Amino acid sequence: MSQNMVTEIANSLGFKEIGIYNFCPDLSNKEAVFSRFDGMNAAVGSDDIVIIQSPTWNGTEYDLAYIRRLKIYSNIKLAVFIHDVIPLMFTNNFYLMDQTIEMYNLADLVIVPSQKMLDTLRGYGLTVEKVIIQHMWDHPTDLRLDSPKFERLINFAGSPDRFPFLYDWKYETNLRLFSDKRIDDPDLNIKSEGWHYSIDLLNSLSQNGGFGLVWPQGGDGNYYELNISYKLSTYLAAGIPVIVPKTLSNASIIEKNNLGFVVENLQEANDLVSIVSEDHYRFLLNNVWEYRELLIRGDYTRKLLIDTVHSLLTTD
Repeated sequence: MSQNMVTEIANSLGFKEIGIYNFCPDLSNKEAVFSRFDGMNAAVGSDDIVIIQSPTWNGTEYDLAYIRRLKIYSNIKLAVFIHDVIPLMFTNNFYLMDQTIEMYNLADLVIVPSQKMLDTLRGYGLTVEKVIIQHMWDHPTDLRLDSPKFERLINFAGSPDRFPFLYDWKYETNLRLFSDKRIDDPDLNIKSEGWHYSIDLLNSLSQNGGFGLVWPQGGDGNYYELNISYKLSTYLAAGIPVIVPKTLSNASIIEKNNLGFVVENLQEANDLVSIVSEDHYRFLLNNVWEYRELLIRGDYTRKLLIDTVHSLLTTD
């Protein structure tokens, strides 16, 4: 979803798309692989700027081979837009870290989700000097929404299998769960709303009012401290204030812009929602509705792409 969104915004700026399709090539057959790569790169020429969204989900070895092939073009300027870092995303894939860093180091510039992600990658050997920090995902939409109503409730989009804290939701604040897996336990203060896609999700979140919750999943939950959550932008695009953990990589944006609550734990989240006044909710809501314009217009991504081109063509 996020890669398609970036591509659409890039197209609006005059970029041309290189179609990288989901397939599993035999990388030992170099002639066949290079032929496939060259076909994909038919529109690429010397002196071009190429921005690769990483990972392609074809495997780290594939991504590395593809970037090496791009480097045969004379004076090409290459940026790697890092959406996710697979060795950090899944601990059982950490063995791929050296190969991943090797791939990033072939770039002239990298786009990273957060400063903390940059610091982490530097610790593993990232040497690329030119860096742009993303900070926030956009959520482009032309959907017209009414102002959400004041409700002391929390919305959450995500599967209970990935977010096991849901099975312990016994707080007094009602949680509206958007997931294809229902929770119907009468001991839990949860109302299952089913899974909603795209516009339907934005509409439902807006109609519910209340707050949108971003919270780490089990297991590899500390990855939330490094990457940026697309879910966060979805809530803001729906026009509702948010609740995020203090460890979230871009929690400072929420705090500085008064877009919701930044909390230590779920008990604190429950306590704040249970006592929030309508006046304070409206204060947060007004801030969200001003800020969401950046996200629904795609301004973060548009600026990011323009800054990337500018940086690649200039000397710091």
